Amino acid sequence: MIKLFRNSRKKLLDKNKTQRYLKYAIGEIILVVIGILIALQINTWNENRKAANEEHKILTALQSDFQVSKTRIENVMVQQKRVLDYSKILIEIHESENEHNYEYFDTHLDSLDLLIGYGTSFYRAEPVTGAYNALISAGKVDLIKNENLRHLLAQFSSEIESGFEDHNIAMDLLIILTNQISDITLKLANKKFRNHLNLIPRKHDTLIVSKKFFSNDRYFGNLYYKLVLEKNRYDRQQSMLKQADSILSLIDSELEK
Repeated sequence: MIKLFRNSRKKLLDKNKTQRYLKYAIGEIILVVIGILIALQINTWNENRKAANEEHKILTALQSDFQVSKTRIENVMVQQKRVLDYSKILIEIHESENEHNYEYFDTHLDSLDLLIGYGTSFYRAEPVTGAYNALISAGKVDLIKNENLRHLLAQFSSEIESGFEDHNIAMDLLIILTNQISDITLKLANKKFRNHLNLIPRKHDTLIVSKKFFSNDRYFGNLYYKLVLEKNRYDRQQSMLKQADSILSLIDSELEK
């Protein structure tokens, strides 16, 4: 094509037909420009296709992570709910000073052991963040076109980083609570666990043990403090669960496009 234009241009110049030469020259320029534009368009299309494919891979990885994270949060919240309920039961018995409750545990001391065991437990969900962390490290967050999804992902990540600042305090409280009843821990030990360790059956006045436990004001003050922390963590993880649901919904919508 270019050779043809050159031959035509040479003939026109030889014949001194300047006006026709200019038309051919302009036509040649237009064709070159059109060729460049087409090449740019093809290149842009290829780049967009590559970006779309990479976004799809990213969204698929995020979807997998958040499905696992959601399950983890749900499972932990079930355990947390039991911790909250059992802690409240213990505090209510302590505050009621009801002799009937003490007498109940006189014959059902295993129940008290379970209440204390679960009521002073600690649970915290560990969401899976591999895909998002890799995305941040690679600086490819902008590949996710949905702005709302990008915002929710950043918010969820922030919740993980700053949402469990009470961890060390909760761990310290668990140690304190354990130490404060260490003198009756063995007497409270569940029969099932005693049998598992080949220990002889309990031989003591269980009514005295339960009264001693429920009259420990310092223990219940710390248990109340822990209950507050547990409730805050439960509420935060409930919020994270809603965020995970929203993120999964947006990811599903994007993948369906």
